[in-house]
Amino acid sequence: MGMSETASILKAIGNLNRARIIAHLSKHRGETAEDLAKHLGYPLPTVYKYLRELEVAKIVESEAKERKVKLYYPRDFKLEVSPEKLMELFEQPSTLNLYKAKSGDNDAKRLNEVIRKAKSGGMTYRQAASTLGISYYEFILLLEEIDAAD
Repeated sequence: MGMSETASILKAIGNLNRARIIAHLSKHRGETAEDLAKHLGYPLPTVYKYLRELEVAKIVESEAKERKVKLYYPRDFKLEVSPEKLMELFEQPSTLNLYKAKSGDNDAKRLNEVIRKAKSGGMTYRQAASTLGISYYEFILLLEEIDAAD
């Protein structure tokens, strides 16, 4: 298991609401977002947000059924954590630092502007990633890193 995979699993299950979704899906395989919202008592937009994050972390996968209804399933994963693994993890170059190295520090203003626009719903995360010239996955990692620093 790669370090970024370990980091995304840790982040995903570090949020108790997301961890509850994984636990619920392990018991009730193949649920819709609507079912999850109803069973767990979370607002539907929140459930969709968590499911997107869990799919990006490769912990949950979805399958489209008739009428575009998606069913969500947990993916199998094992997580080994030790002080040594955490040390390796935090010695990895951050996505933000990699982005700054690639685009130059003077791009920080543009980066903040695009992130603000994406978070306020002015553009999708995919559009934001494309605007910044990075992948959707890299954009999600960038957001997580920036949110963790706040």
